[in-house]
Amino acid sequence: MERYFIADTHFGHENHRGGIIKMMARVNPMGELFSCAEEHDYQLIGEINMRVQTNDELIIVGDFAWDKPGKYRAQIRCRKIRLVRGNHDKAQANANVFGEIPDVLRTKAHNKEHTDHIKLFISHYAHAYWDGSHKGWGHLYGHCHGQREEDLDSLFPERRALDVGVDNIYRIWGHYGPISESEVYEYMARRGGHDDVRFYEDFQAGLYAERGLLRE
Repeated sequence: MERYFIADTHFGHENHRGGIIKMMARVNPMGELFSCAEEHDYQLIGEINMRVQTNDELIIVGDFAWDKPGKYRAQIRCRKIRLVRGNHDKAQANANVFGEIPDVLRTKAHNKEHTDHIKLFISHYAHAYWDGSHKGWGHLYGHCHGQREEDLDSLFPERRALDVGVDNIYRIWGHYGPISESEVYEYMARRGGHDDVRFYEDFQAGLYAERGLLRE
């Protein structure tokens, strides 16, 4: 069993302005804008089914479908899917399809050999500091559509965090499918993390000194 991650598929998101296709310049394998939501959805669902096997686990980090989530869930062959709620995920409609839809999820990403792992804090929204960030935990999110990675990396060098929305996946990996836990592990393992636990120890020591207190 392998674990996979994806966000911001926005299935069925089409309106008079072209919806998600024109908004994020999503292109088909010919390098042209998808002609309609149906073509876009068919391609993305195909990418998911090509990578994720029936017995794998798929974690969707928000904004699964614009409407009728059951219609799109039925086209994905993977049996185990967990949805972390995004701002476009209607609560009751998605609960009817996925069951519980938490705002935050904690899990792990293993390396290929399953000999090591990195703990993960998952939310649809990007966090500057998150549960376990001072212990080397990674953070996966969506929502930003790849538009804030350079800004966040410049603010927090070495951060163990990644936008797993399909637009950022396309930018880095060249496809719109989900990425595996081993790909997440390799990405995170190259980064030292920006939230050094020693900061908290030094900050506490500074507070005691500033206030003339003796530390126990």
